[in-house]
Amino acid sequence: MTLWFKRPEPKSSAAAPLLPVLPQVPAHSFKAWTESFYVAGVVRDDDRLSDLLNRRLPIAVERPTVIPFGAPRAAAQPPDELVIDPFDFDFVLAPVEERLSSERAARRIHKVRYPVLVEGRNFEVRGMLHLFAGNAPEFAMHHTGTLFLPVTNASVRRERRVVSDPQTDVVLVNRYAIRSLRQLDTLN
Repeated sequence: MTLWFKRPEPKSSAAAPLLPVLPQVPAHSFKAWTESFYVAGVVRDDDRLSDLLNRRLPIAVERPTVIPFGAPRAAAQPPDELVIDPFDFDFVLAPVEERLSSERAARRIHKVRYPVLVEGRNFEVRGMLHLFAGNAPEFAMHHTGTLFLPVTNASVRRERRVVSDPQTDVVLVNRYAIRSLRQLDTLN
C-alpha cells in the first residue's frame, strides 16, 4: 500500500511585490549668489552642474535655502522647491563631485588654463580659467556660446568677504555678470 501525502503549501506572506530598481539621478549641491539673494540647494540631473546651467533652462532646486542680503541666517524660510532661471546667478560654487577618475577623464576636454582675475558688480574671482586653445581670456566673456565660465583653484570674494571654501571644486561665473576679466602672470 502506497500512501500519498499532500504537502501543505507554504503560507504566503503579504510581502510587497518586487519593484524594479531605478537608477538614482545624481544630486548636485551648490551655493550661488544672485544680485540680491544667496541661494543654496540641490539639483538633480544626469549631466554635470555646469552642463545643466549652460542649458539656459529654469532649474528646480530641492531643499533650497534662500536668504536676502543683509538679513540674518535665521530669517531664511525655505520653500519646499524653488524654480530659478540660471541667468539670475552671478556665480555658483560647486563642490568636488564624487565621480570615478575614469568617468571624469572621459568627460574632460583639453583646454588651456589661464590664471585670471574676474571682477563683477560686487564680486571678485581669482583662479584658473579653462578655455579652448587659441582663445584669449580677455575675450572669453564675448566670444563663447556658454553662459557660465569655469574657474578652478578659485578664491571668491563678495563685497570684500571670502565666500569660497576648501570644498569648492569649481566656480561657475555668469559671463553677463562680469565687468572685467584680466589675465594674471600667476595666481599669487
